Amino acid sequence: MSSDEITPKHLRRPRARGAPATATGGHDVEETWRQTVRGLVVPLERALTLAALRAACARLTEVAERQQLAIVEEPLFGLRGDPGEDPPDRWDYEAVLPIRGAATPEADVKVARVEGGLHLAAITPRGLDDLKSLYGHLFGKVLPTRKQRLARPYILHRVHGLTGRQEREPDEAVAVAVYVPAVLSMKPVPVPADEAEG
Repeated sequence: MSSDEITPKHLRRPRARGAPATATGGHDVEETWRQTVRGLVVPLERALTLAALRAACARLTEVAERQQLAIVEEPLFGLRGDPGEDPPDRWDYEAVLPIRGAATPEADVKVARVEGGLHLAAITPRGLDDLKSLYGHLFGKVLPTRKQRLARPYILHRVHGLTGRQEREPDEAVAVAVYVPAVLSMKPVPVPADEAEG
């Protein structure tokens, strides 16, 4: 493990990384290891809904079946961005279907590498609307020091039961697991303007 990775010692030390956490009651956070996989990905709107996620995952599954690809795990969605650094208007979401086989892009469905490694995992039972609160807990209390940032700002999520029964109410709360890559890098130190000019 490199010196930039989060260790159990870090996890035991309550340190603020940015703005105060907005989560109430806290969330259980555990370390987990994810394998690196290839995935079919398609962009999502920033205003996430269960219906949009379900439709995107169904589309990716259809592409995988047509291309005779093996689906290696349940669908995910990814956030390109660092909630501890970037404002929500800079976040980009995409649906991700981990696959194995000779995949080829189709229209706006791309083939991407989904990095594995050590991740911090947490679950909210309160659905998509609680994600900002969970991000606040993870990035405000769990991740160490304000002088560090995510080396890979790509956060994976899994909605439990997304591909199960279809009769969920639109506003029904579902459990959402969040996987934050536990590899940090140091933020660059700003150079004073007078020194930069010299």
